Amino acid sequence: MTKFKFQFLLILAMLVVASCSSSQKKNSVSISSASTGVVKNHSVPFPLYLTNKIEAREAIVDKTNENVFIVHTGHLLKANASKAQNMAVLDSLTGKGIDIVNLSIEDFIIADQQEISFEKYPQKFLNSSVVDLNEDNIIAKSNITPYVIHDGVALIGLSDKNIDKLLSMDKFLVSDYVLAILRARKAALKDPLAANPERPLTSFVIVHTMGADINEVMERLPPNFINSLAD
Repeated sequence: MTKFKFQFLLILAMLVVASCSSSQKKNSVSISSASTGVVKNHSVPFPLYLTNKIEAREAIVDKTNENVFIVHTGHLLKANASKAQNMAVLDSLTGKGIDIVNLSIEDFIIADQQEISFEKYPQKFLNSSVVDLNEDNIIAKSNITPYVIHDGVALIGLSDKNIDKLLSMDKFLVSDYVLAILRARKAALKDPLAANPERPLTSFVIVHTMGADINEVMERLPPNFINSLAD
């Protein structure tokens, strides 16, 4: 597959959490269009770097700075690659310094068919929307989490529904996106890190490769979310 090999459109939705005071403000949702590279948004106090390639942290730091947070946007595994080749890709993540990899449903399908376990790798993975029908729940393991909190920002990872024509969604499906966002947001707000007095949880970033389809998701979010375009 080549659809993610070169460039693609990524849209990040910034969900600013309401304050906990009695005069609680509405959560605001801002959508920022970006290609791979550094994403700049006033809601994120650190450089957020998106990539669809496996790049060494040192090279990315040279282009950004030391406190960069690196997100691989997924579609790591390939349907036309052998098990050994796909395992080599996962092995190559070790030591690269990529903070989180947002797994796609395609990644889960290929891993299942080739009997590859993501848990055997030290890399941390993000999954907020892919459901294992055998477990009837969002897939979560010791190193696969529905959200990641970093420096007052929680990242939520949605999967697109793009899969190779050789594959099928018999065992896995993508959850309703709005439910996935609200579920991950609720869990993140209960995390002890959310109440860190030095850097409390103040915003959410939705990582995805859905392109303009994210607009319909934003429109379906509860009315106490305010949509606005970010610079």
